[in-house]
Amino acid sequence: MGSYCELSINGIELYANKNYFDEVILNMFSPNEIVTERIEIDGEFIDIHLLRTTVKKAKRRFEILGCSEKKLKEYFVKGVDYMKYEYDSSKIDLNKLDPIELEEFNYYKQLTFDNYNDAIKKVLSYENLDYYETGIFNKFIELETNILTKHIINKLKSGHYLNPFFWNGIYENEEHIINPMLDLYICLFNSKEQYIVEFDLTSIINGGWIEESDITNYYKNFDNTTIIMAEGKTDIKVISKSLEILYPEYKHLYSFFDFENSKSEGSASNLTRIIKAFSAAKIYNNRIIAIFDNDTAAEVEVQHLKDIRLPSNILIMKLPILDFCKLYPTIGPTGNADIDINNLAVSIELFFGDDIIKTDTKYSPILWSNYVHKLKRYQGSISNKDEVIKKMYEKLNNPNPEKQDWSKLVILWESIFKQKF
Repeated sequence: MGSYCELSINGIELYANKNYFDEVILNMFSPNEIVTERIEIDGEFIDIHLLRTTVKKAKRRFEILGCSEKKLKEYFVKGVDYMKYEYDSSKIDLNKLDPIELEEFNYYKQLTFDNYNDAIKKVLSYENLDYYETGIFNKFIELETNILTKHIINKLKSGHYLNPFFWNGIYENEEHIINPMLDLYICLFNSKEQYIVEFDLTSIINGGWIEESDITNYYKNFDNTTIIMAEGKTDIKVISKSLEILYPEYKHLYSFFDFENSKSEGSASNLTRIIKAFSAAKIYNNRIIAIFDNDTAAEVEVQHLKDIRLPSNILIMKLPILDFCKLYPTIGPTGNADIDINNLAVSIELFFGDDIIKTDTKYSPILWSNYVHKLKRYQGSISNKDEVIKKMYEKLNNPNPEKQDWSKLVILWESIFKQKF
């Protein structure tokens, strides 16, 4: 007989696996979202085992792992091109098609990226839709009048794998066309952020096909991480620790370059050397985000890297623009001035929060140092840097987001999340 596990979005079952779980589906969740409860059904107590999250979180996780609208469009175009022979009117005599074949022809004729998005969005908008219900198309006439929504419903009812390109089943020699993660992502892409995503593992765990430890071990051993690099060990410590504090639900998806054990120096120029070394070594297994300061020294290195063709798994970014830094106190040879220090002197310390970089309501000023002739501007850094870092380490060890200022690190992480591979 066997047992099934089911994935649903907004209460609508989309995918099912018999006697096993699909690891790709687990990527939609975090280990903190495992739910185990004992419930009573018809007088009998049953242990349920599932993973539960929101579309917003599941979609972000897939994007951290490399999904994007651009990749989705490329995937769609490639798949439709592969199936062109199915609906090429120059090769098909429509008069010889039976009703089912004609419906298939019209499906491919209507199949575009935008049309399919509209169709899957429509289907997923019906909360707890039971597509096995007798007379479902009489109840929801609008689902039948659109050939794409009608076929999505029929495909789900028949148990076929939900993919835009294939009318029914998929032959083994066609599996190379399929990207299961993007097939799931297109559903998330067309769902409202607040929709609930559930992966119900109750039957296959209670049936003895897997153990709950198989799920937890998957997350413990997860190695498809996005690697974060930065200019120094302070940057890495602050960025990594703030992820644990602010966004623990994404913690398992990232790893961080180890400055301590690598004995690597911290600087913009050294980060460039590390990036070039990774590029030359052709390390493609993991995605890499290299984060430079938003200052003059970093700009020199970023401009240098623009002249190098880096592999697609390496992204370069600078610390994001900070509004409060557009009028920030500075000290230089000609005296004191409040100016915009974005692109000139914004380092990780400026993201520590007002409770760290302010003294008696005043920001710790920027001290201008060397002049960079190539860019015709000065390099600057925050004054009393050692004291500021010490205070930040204390904050990291005793976090209290409700009473402390973490807003700038939220800005930084939201900027990291937006990076697209």
